Amino acid sequence: MGLTTMNQNRAILITGKTGTGKSTKALTLVKEPMIVFANDIDIDIGSFPMENGIIIEDVHYKPDKQGILFILRNYRGQVVLTSINEKSVPKEIKDMCRIKRAGSYNFLEESIKSIAPNSEKPFSFERDTYSLVRGYLKERDRDLVAKLLVYNKPPDTQIVSWLSENMHPHRLIFVDGVVKRRWSQKYFYEMLAYAHEGGSFDRLNMPKRRKYSVLPKLARRLGVKNPRVLRQLCMDKTVASQFKKKLNNGECRLLGLGEKRKRKKTDPIKAKQTSLEDYI
Repeated sequence: MGLTTMNQNRAILITGKTGTGKSTKALTLVKEPMIVFANDIDIDIGSFPMENGIIIEDVHYKPDKQGILFILRNYRGQVVLTSINEKSVPKEIKDMCRIKRAGSYNFLEESIKSIAPNSEKPFSFERDTYSLVRGYLKERDRDLVAKLLVYNKPPDTQIVSWLSENMHPHRLIFVDGVVKRRWSQKYFYEMLAYAHEGGSFDRLNMPKRRKYSVLPKLARRLGVKNPRVLRQLCMDKTVASQFKKKLNNGECRLLGLGEKRKRKKTDPIKAKQTSLEDYI
């Protein structure tokens, strides 16, 4: 197979949000294709005609990576994949594809309105944590916020930590201290939705990661059961010299042991003494 043929048959990954016509565009690139979903790959490519092609839908949702890679490596026809975004596609799959963008909402809306003038705009309930928090603070329709929270089910500790950085914590005291993990999960999300009125357009603040002490980790490495007595043991010169052999310079400075002596080129190197057993 020549280089030109290989380039023409290279898999194509079409990305775009819900409603941008990814599947419609994929159908224009292949002839009478077999359509499968990325989370359910169960086809025999050996018996499928090369000229027809294969469409793999929704690679962003729990893809069968090994099954998709097997198709990309062994099927000689055209393969087209679709995904709502590029970052959710596994890197091994993405590296084997040419990436194309789907059309915009405007083109799709015009075509839908010509067929169904009274239809509603496409709306996806899928949200990441950032979008959920941003919508929670801005959206005044609290019924919609409750539906989004119940549908996406963000971890309770995570969503509360994000919200506490962007609104007064008094609004979250009852939901966090009384409702969370004591009442039903659905009721927690609904109570959380109505704890705020919306309409906030301030800059979104990210939660900061808590800094943990490294003393317990150093104590375990040095064989000390109680981290509280570690600094007291470092006051003993004999013990401190033994500790310095197991620590780097940064850890020695943290415990107040001083800098470790760097070996110079002129320092003599102790040769290993050989014995008669080494030659046996």
